[in-house]
Amino acid sequence: MRFRVYQATLGRELSGVKLVILQRLWDEGNQFPRGWVSTSELLALTRQKYFDRRVRELRDEVGCDIETGSLKGEYAYRLSSARVLVANPRAYLSAKDKQALFESAGYSCAVCGGQFLPGVRGLQADHRVPLKRGGQHEATNWQPLCVECNVSKRRACAGCKLDCQQCPWAYPDRIGLRVQLTLSSKLEAQVREKARSSRKPLQELLIEAIEAAVGRRSPRDSR
Repeated sequence: MRFRVYQATLGRELSGVKLVILQRLWDEGNQFPRGWVSTSELLALTRQKYFDRRVRELRDEVGCDIETGSLKGEYAYRLSSARVLVANPRAYLSAKDKQALFESAGYSCAVCGGQFLPGVRGLQADHRVPLKRGGQHEATNWQPLCVECNVSKRRACAGCKLDCQQCPWAYPDRIGLRVQLTLSSKLEAQVREKARSSRKPLQELLIEAIEAAVGRRSPRDSR
């Protein structure tokens, strides 16, 4: 099948960045699934910082069978087949609904708990269950996330096959928070050695340490 024939099956005309991206994904190989194309290559090709939004629109609104994954440790995309999937058009909250969402959360990120002003570099409205995983646009599927947590959640979703209903990124209020820690190389080595010697998973060991710290009494409290 030639690219023009495939494009015709999509049932709509593509233009601009979307057409450039889809053409590049199509050209990466002669059979399906096509080869991976890295984000750095697509960024250089499109010269658009937020080209990934166009990729999601191709998948969610047009129905292109685009898969996310990694290539040499970098986020990447590939065209899995020439099938046209059932489209799930992306919808955006109105300014009024978005404000209500942020106000109800006290302008706090649902994952890290930090407070942020709304905006591209601040607090954003996120679908708990992504559209590509069958998420819808009802009010219960929206949550406020800061830009860093939103990006981290998107990366965690790439290639994930777990049940979204059990995901801490999607339901931190019900499942529990996903905490990100930065440890020095020395402390990391010590923690990993402790986990190895105690034969406990690293996550279990860290949770025990946090529980002990939270439950510890100060000398004044013990009087």
